[in-house]
Amino acid sequence: MSLHLQNIIKQIKLGNEQPLIDLYKLYRNEFVVWSCKEFGANEEQAKDAFQEAILDFNDNIIRGYLTEFSSSVKTYLFQIGKHKVINLIKKESKITYNDNLQLIKGNEYEDYMDDENKAYTQEQISSAINKLPEDCQKVLKLHYFNEYDMGSIAREMEYKNADTAKSKKSVCMKRLITELNKFSKILLF
Repeated sequence: MSLHLQNIIKQIKLGNEQPLIDLYKLYRNEFVVWSCKEFGANEEQAKDAFQEAILDFNDNIIRGYLTEFSSSVKTYLFQIGKHKVINLIKKESKITYNDNLQLIKGNEYEDYMDDENKAYTQEQISSAINKLPEDCQKVLKLHYFNEYDMGSIAREMEYKNADTAKSKKSVCMKRLITELNKFSKILLF
């Protein structure tokens, strides 16, 4: 990779996404092979985990949590990805249907069910979605209710490509989970 480690941090802080794209392309396939072999992940789980690792890497730099590397970038990304893939494998055992019979897999709705396995009501999910920014509402509805794939969402939303749509969906799911968690807190009082 042509970028120096400190330059990667500098470029990301300036809003340049190219170092992230380069890192993704450079290490994704190796991570997929490694995590499938080491943890028994399937290819989709491994790809999702690595994409989340790249997003966390970006967030850690933007928030100032990561200012220098004590290991290589590859080691850092693989460590984050390792935890992500293990969590994905564990959470994929949780599958829930909502009233519209749309299948929502546990890794994206990690807090969809509480410890007693009580699902949120359709009203709570709808209310939480309605509190999200308009673009997030549209991305989630296109994916879960209209069953659009990432390429179709990218075209509909005029995103650069399917990877951009997938990143956006991931961010929106995290926001949705945060909103759903508020219902849990309300129910405790």
